[in-house]
Amino acid sequence: MTPAVQAQGTSGSPAQTLPIEPEEFLRLAYSSATLQGQAAKLAASRETRPEVKSYAAAATDYRAGLLQRIEAFARERNLPLPSVKAFEHQVIIENLEPLDYLALSRRYAEIQLQAIGQEIAIYQAAARSPSAEIKAFAEQMLPELQRQQEGAQRMYEAVRP
Repeated sequence: MTPAVQAQGTSGSPAQTLPIEPEEFLRLAYSSATLQGQAAKLAASRETRPEVKSYAAAATDYRAGLLQRIEAFARERNLPLPSVKAFEHQVIIENLEPLDYLALSRRYAEIQLQAIGQEIAIYQAAARSPSAEIKAFAEQMLPELQRQQEGAQRMYEAVRP
């Protein structure tokens, strides 16, 4: 388990998240963005609560753009990206697929809050990287991710039990 992943389960404060190696950062960031993009696409394409459908549609576009940015960043630096999804991410998507309306809405909102929290921890760790390029990329993305988290929180509040 990486330092960023270990630390994220604690309070999630930036001080507790250790720096992360560039290759590990890209692997985790790409995997997280891929998972969230697939989950958003599923939630946006199905019958879900209006708050969820709206967030998921915007998140689908955001995730597609983020994936392109990560891919370009990695390509420009000849850094590898994962070719397959993490097993845990595949299971999450498979467990979302059979759900509908309120169950899908609630589960998607829960997944988003968890995934974005973890993703922010990954980017916070990267923001302390000795690599100036990784640090700059992470610092540029953090405000966007925090806005995504705020939207996910509002969505969750609208559908929580």
